[in-house]
Amino acid sequence: MPTFRLAVIRTTLVLATPVALSRPAPAQQTKPTESKMSHAHTLAQTIEIPESMRAEHGEIHAALERATEAPGRVGEAARALAKVLHPHFQREEQIALPPLGLLAPLARGEFTPAMLEVLPMTDSLRAELPRMLHEHVAIHAATTRLGEVARAARNTAVARLAEQLALHAKSEEEMFYPAAVLVGDIVRARSTAPRPPR
Repeated sequence: MPTFRLAVIRTTLVLATPVALSRPAPAQQTKPTESKMSHAHTLAQTIEIPESMRAEHGEIHAALERATEAPGRVGEAARALAKVLHPHFQREEQIALPPLGLLAPLARGEFTPAMLEVLPMTDSLRAELPRMLHEHVAIHAATTRLGEVARAARNTAVARLAEQLALHAKSEEEMFYPAAVLVGDIVRARSTAPRPPR
């Protein structure tokens, strides 16, 4: 149940990769004029990881990176966590977090055809969610280990990091992942809803 997006590799937060966009969603297949939009252009305008989440990830990433440089068992445990976290982190940045950038406009009742660009991401997240949650089990074990060795070494900063990661993973499972999947459902529903006359 633990964490996610922090890899030790100095990866900046990725909005969405061509891998996520390479699988066309059903709504795109039925609306050829909408699928012709430039992926890069529409993504830059409409689908971005929320700034608050971007900042939080940056802080967690930097803290884990510092922990990997710690001497002894603390650094060893931090590197082990980073190793299991990195692939999960990357995939999450591709498909789970960018859809959350559409929450605010959707809550305001907005819809634009450019929002259809989120569907390959949310469809992939729905399909991969069982595996991603299973990965949380290994990440949780590595996070617990890091917390234990950090407390034994009286390294309060790293112990706090382990607690933060465990809580963050729980937030993902309970809120972020389900919200991202719902974003796709709402976008798909609004794309097929009758438009009010102008």
